[in-house]
Amino acid sequence: MNVFSRGLRNAFRNSVRSVGIIAILALSIGLSIAMLLAHQAVNTKIASVRATTGTSVTVSPAGFFGFQGGGTPLTSGQLAPITSIPHVVGITESLSERLDSSQTSLQSAITPGSLGQQFGGGGGGGGFGGGSPGGSFTLPVRVTGTTTPGTALTGGVGGASTEKLVAGSIFSPTTTADVAIVGQGLASKNSLSVGSTFTAWGSTIKVVGIYDAGSVFANSSVLMPIKTVQTLSGSPDQVTSSTVTVDTVGNVATVQNEIKAKLGAAADVTSSQSQAETSLAPLNSVKTISVYALIAALAAAALITIFTMVMIVRERRREIGILKAIGAKGRSVVGQFMVEASVLTVIAAVVGLIFGILASNPIASTLVTNSTANASSGPGGFVRGGFGGGGGFSPPPGGFHGGPGGFFSRFHTGLTSIQTAAGWTTILFGIAAAIVLAAVASSVAAWSTSKIRPSEILRSE
Repeated sequence: MNVFSRGLRNAFRNSVRSVGIIAILALSIGLSIAMLLAHQAVNTKIASVRATTGTSVTVSPAGFFGFQGGGTPLTSGQLAPITSIPHVVGITESLSERLDSSQTSLQSAITPGSLGQQFGGGGGGGGFGGGSPGGSFTLPVRVTGTTTPGTALTGGVGGASTEKLVAGSIFSPTTTADVAIVGQGLASKNSLSVGSTFTAWGSTIKVVGIYDAGSVFANSSVLMPIKTVQTLSGSPDQVTSSTVTVDTVGNVATVQNEIKAKLGAAADVTSSQSQAETSLAPLNSVKTISVYALIAALAAAALITIFTMVMIVRERRREIGILKAIGAKGRSVVGQFMVEASVLTVIAAVVGLIFGILASNPIASTLVTNSTANASSGPGGFVRGGFGGGGGFSPPPGGFHGGPGGFFSRFHTGLTSIQTAAGWTTILFGIAAAIVLAAVASSVAAWSTSKIRPSEILRSE
């Protein structure tokens, strides 16, 4: 009987032990595969997010965040030097205002509800939306003056914008005319159509377009030329938000630092990249955890294989002695145990691969969900979507998306939607690693015994 057939037969000499060894090894190998797939999936997601974060830098007054923040508006003069920074290819400006019932004929399309009443003080005077003591509270109407109406309506986070112009046309970025594009909800509430007019700051404004942003909050806003808003609101040259476009993703951080140096403490300068890196921190933690778990699982599989083969070899010392006595060479003895260990390990690897592939998605999803939940539970980690109707919040770069909560909600959903995929490379790697592991473990155990002389082995028996 040759070396291979003896090793194959010996692998199943003790069926109970063989099944136990295969089960334990399969669990270790399966966990290794699951961690490897989770690591690959998280790496792919991180690379995808970084590749789609865009090339924009947002500049806003220090402390500004609509009616929940403060700060002093920036001016076009302060922002002008930004255009001379290397790698800057464009800059857009916007001015956000809110109109209460005494400043406009428009009525907000948003029903205040209990959340709106919290911001408005229950209608007891001095609220954001006005109203009389004891009377009903009215939310203000958000107005955003912009130099890029086309981008505001057609942009979007990750290219997934739902905004579209459903009637009329956009206004010229440089116009100073009293014109506006209104959200579909606001138009319906106030019976507006293209060509209709409304009053704001004592002036008559003509509706030239109507858009649909896909949410009640965003569809209750007004988009106007920035020069018009600056003039009518008595805020000449003022800017509440600016978006700087950089030529490549690799230059975003450099441009961001340059802008901070020029504007100093007067502005908050953020980029989609820095926000993405902050949001990616949980995924980086998962990636680290998966690496440590992979190493631990491989180490466990190696130790299990080594201890198992040492135990088997020690049990068969007499058999080894007889084989040596009848002329078997050391390499034949070692080869027999290598075949036996390889058969057990390959079977365990196949079972482990199936288990690992099936378990990889649940394991990855659990790790990512728990990590992102923990990361967002700290101070400032939770943002309620679609709050209030205050016009002080300017739309995120690329357009309206239903308030800041909507942006963070979509981004969080994108980060937690991790899907693992097992390619042939991963499968072959798993099988090859298992075979190498078995070969090394069995050869180490068998070689030490095969070097002993037959007489010593038989005498000890």
